[in-house]
Amino acid sequence: MLNIDGGRISDPIAIDPVELAEACAKRGQLVVQFSRPDAYTPAKLSLLNEACRLAPDSLQVRFYGHYQGAFDATMLRHLPEVRDLGVDCLTKILQEEEVGKLPHLKRLIFGVFEFDQPDFLQTIELHKLERLVLIENRKRNIDLRPLSKCESLRDLFINGHSKGIHAIAGLPRLRKLSLGAYAKTHPLDFVGAIPSLKELTLVLGGRLHIDDMSSVTLEMLQVLRVRGLSTLGDLSRFSLLSALRVEDQLQLVEVDLNGANLERLWLANCKRLVELPGLERQHRLKEFRASVVALDMNLLRDRDWPQTARSINLFSGSQKWNDDAIARLKDRGLGEKGAIWP
Repeated sequence: MLNIDGGRISDPIAIDPVELAEACAKRGQLVVQFSRPDAYTPAKLSLLNEACRLAPDSLQVRFYGHYQGAFDATMLRHLPEVRDLGVDCLTKILQEEEVGKLPHLKRLIFGVFEFDQPDFLQTIELHKLERLVLIENRKRNIDLRPLSKCESLRDLFINGHSKGIHAIAGLPRLRKLSLGAYAKTHPLDFVGAIPSLKELTLVLGGRLHIDDMSSVTLEMLQVLRVRGLSTLGDLSRFSLLSALRVEDQLQLVEVDLNGANLERLWLANCKRLVELPGLERQHRLKEFRASVVALDMNLLRDRDWPQTARSINLFSGSQKWNDDAIARLKDRGLGEKGAIWP
């Protein structure tokens, strides 16, 4: 019997490839992960490799932790069928070039804190990758210029690295980009040159504004915990934007919606946010959520929402007020649960 917790199987004692593949088919996606070197052997990894062959697109293999030493990547030689690999939350790695020798690799998460090989990406067959997550190391020094070869890449998350990031501007299939702890000294002007970009997330890091960023293809924008940000600027520079999520922006006083045409708007923990100019012009709005903001919550609760609106969620500091607002909005047909953000 598989011990599955939250879609993950941690340090399994035994592996049955058929049982594991059947579980993947039933659940859609599973992660088998190992936290220490004595949790796996070549024989066990060979059985896991067979499971990867049977469930190629729904099984991720992950190595993390290894707090007493380094992860020896030569063990990846026993996993030639793996397509989805996580080598992250590690302190050290040995023989990291083995990652690039995996013949079927399509999705990779890589994060080793004490890693100082700026040219690491040159060891990967980047043209095969569909998803890549690069987590920061101590020096944040991975050279991103080789990413220009990622012609199949659809989903990219870069945390802490920025050297050569303009190389992603021409990636033809990139639809989802997340930038974590992106240095405020580096511009965002390359975003507008990504031809198929649909979703963009900025998380952590710090900057005063994002005025240098625009896109004629972007549909979803998330701005989360970016220190010092005081304005989102004129949203008309994102002509197709339909979903906006803004959280933990403590300097933001207003979000000007006059240039937007939104269907979804989420605002959370923006304690100085007092104005939403242009809200009355959002005639396509289906979902609105506001919590821990300085907006007039009574006014929001009682306003005439557009006929498209189905989900209005308002949360103040008073549970009594919240319960009353939920009841009132439900009576008006505005009580549907909102969609879950990615």
